[in-house]
Amino acid sequence: MDILSICFIGIIGLVFGSFMNVLIMRVPKNISIVKPSSFCPQCMEDIVWKDNIPVISYILLKGKCRHCKKNISIMYPLTETLTALLFVIIYLKFGLSLILFKYIIFIFLVLVVSLTDIYTSTGDFETGMIPTVYIAFGIFTGLIFGLIEGYFAYYLAGIAAGYLVLFFPAYIYSKIRHKEGMGEGDFMFFAMIGAFTGLGSIPAVLTFAAFFGIVAGIIVIIITKDRNYPIPFAPMLGVSAIIYVFFEELLNSYNWSSFIIN
Repeated sequence: MDILSICFIGIIGLVFGSFMNVLIMRVPKNISIVKPSSFCPQCMEDIVWKDNIPVISYILLKGKCRHCKKNISIMYPLTETLTALLFVIIYLKFGLSLILFKYIIFIFLVLVVSLTDIYTSTGDFETGMIPTVYIAFGIFTGLIFGLIEGYFAYYLAGIAAGYLVLFFPAYIYSKIRHKEGMGEGDFMFFAMIGAFTGLGSIPAVLTFAAFFGIVAGIIVIIITKDRNYPIPFAPMLGVSAIIYVFFEELLNSYNWSSFIIN
């Protein structure tokens, strides 16, 4: 794998990361992703193309808007850099193949869902939001790849298991505590993960997500002193799904695929 290919994949990742920032900021507010063109959320001035180059523009502008001189959120370049880094790692692991394109789409969707959930869990939003359009597109795309790979039933089972394994505990919790412990967006997100990674991924992803959730919960309680502070669960699922993609062979303790296919 030559350095030019790696750089090309990295640039693609930066572009996708820049587009992801647009989706994260606009879709939850029902703002078109086409119009208006990019603008500063503080002074509302249009951002010219030279100030909209992923990561580079942030560095050249020293993290400040050219017009109002107010700070640009560090989350913009971090999202772009993270996306590029993950794209490159995927390329290094899978090479130029069908599975590369599958997981590029998957990682993009996982990131946009997770970061949107985090973004809408703070500020003017009442609770975290997972736009249905991402889930629907993800499940549809995952099943298309399942058909191409010849394991449609395996990925269909992953969708059902991903949804139900969170739905039933959340339903029981709501009946006992008389309040919602987890939103349907989380069930659907796990179903989408199952559409790409199959039934065999569910135990590992759920275990990691639960562990990350416990750790995050402890940290939040220590910081806020609030045991009821809502913590978005989608990012826990997202991180766990990405870990599974990179360490699938190690984490698959059971041969779920043979059980489903045969």
